Amino acid sequence: MTETTMSDTSSEGGMAYPNQSLDTEKAMASISSLIKENQNLLPVLRREFRGEALQQYEDGSFSYVQVSKPYFVKINPITEFPLKQKVKYKDPQGVEYDKEIFIPNDEAIEELLSIFKSMGINQITILTNIDEDTILDDLREFECKLAALLCLKQKTWGIDKSMLPMLQMKIKTIIQDARYLACNGNTIKAIQKTVQRVEQSYEGEKRQSRNPFS
Repeated sequence: MTETTMSDTSSEGGMAYPNQSLDTEKAMASISSLIKENQNLLPVLRREFRGEALQQYEDGSFSYVQVSKPYFVKINPITEFPLKQKVKYKDPQGVEYDKEIFIPNDEAIEELLSIFKSMGINQITILTNIDEDTILDDLREFECKLAALLCLKQKTWGIDKSMLPMLQMKIKTIIQDARYLACNGNTIKAIQKTVQRVEQSYEGEKRQSRNPFS
């Protein structure tokens, strides 16, 4: 009789292996990270559209500072020039200094983020099942509406004309990535598959605990 070793037993038979459990944990962590990143994307985009980056100080504290011109700025209605203001910032050592920065157009930013949310950057869309043809149709329609919206709002939203093509491409890519997370139920299928692996691993551990020779 041929002796059956642990390496000869498949995971489908209910036996859980250390590497299988580790792979399952990694898969769960990956899916959790994906969902969390999707939920946290809007706050990240808000900072980026405001031209801000995180500044950390020697004492461990941190704050956001403007490091580049915002995508959307407030405009002086008379001169049509971007509005600026002087603020006090601190360098990494905590020494204060004055800096003139652009005033972000927060109303424009929030309106755009609201559009992002309705187009797929939310907690629901990622867990739905959308076929690719529908996604492509949605993206084509969104691209046309986005181009019209940005051209219409260019002055009132304070969009730099030279940044307009890049901004449009950036927004289109963000929405495309968000929609494809739900393409043919990719995310929900990955969750279901990982849950099944967790259940199989759990059942394998239960069977091992009942074996007096384990």
